[in-house]
Amino acid sequence: MLARRSVPFDSDRHLFELKWDGIRALAFVGHEGYRLVSRWGHEITAQFPELACLSGLPHGTLLDGELIALKDAQPHLGSLQSRLHVGDPIKVTHRARAAPVTYVVFDLLYDCFTSVMSESLTVRRDRLAAVVKQYDYPRLVFSEGIVGSGIALFEEVGRLSLEGVVAKELASRYRPGRRGGAWLKIKCGQCPANRPRPEY
Repeated sequence: MLARRSVPFDSDRHLFELKWDGIRALAFVGHEGYRLVSRWGHEITAQFPELACLSGLPHGTLLDGELIALKDAQPHLGSLQSRLHVGDPIKVTHRARAAPVTYVVFDLLYDCFTSVMSESLTVRRDRLAAVVKQYDYPRLVFSEGIVGSGIALFEEVGRLSLEGVVAKELASRYRPGRRGGAWLKIKCGQCPANRPRPEY
């Protein structure tokens, strides 16, 4: 599911999350282990062996989230991109130990081989939070968010020099490949003051 561009706003009908500066990835967990697939449809499982813990999640789980790597306590996309083209197993292992990634998950698409994409975002995230809490893997993190105060969060994100905020309608279904208005991305430094804010 994709997001449209927007400007900062407040809304009690939206969840506001950090926009992570990482690599979007789906995680498929089945009887034979797990697979990581990028937004562009490329399998990237072998490049991130430090996420092998995902194979321990319930079979039939499908997660949506962002792979992030930290540099100077900030998400750093360059550290991730350099790993996508490493094929040598020894180099892969070395980079995984030197700069391990974290999988920050923000949505649950399948639960025990049953699609939950028609459920509301609120229901999907409640179920996702329960899974993350139950398995408590250090490299698997639930993306927290707040409801209502989107402008305040955006201002704090800008102060911390982070990438931006994503706003999601709490009642929205998950629509793969769709760039509708249910998800909105609000990037720092790209919000001209003269643009009107959306009305919600």
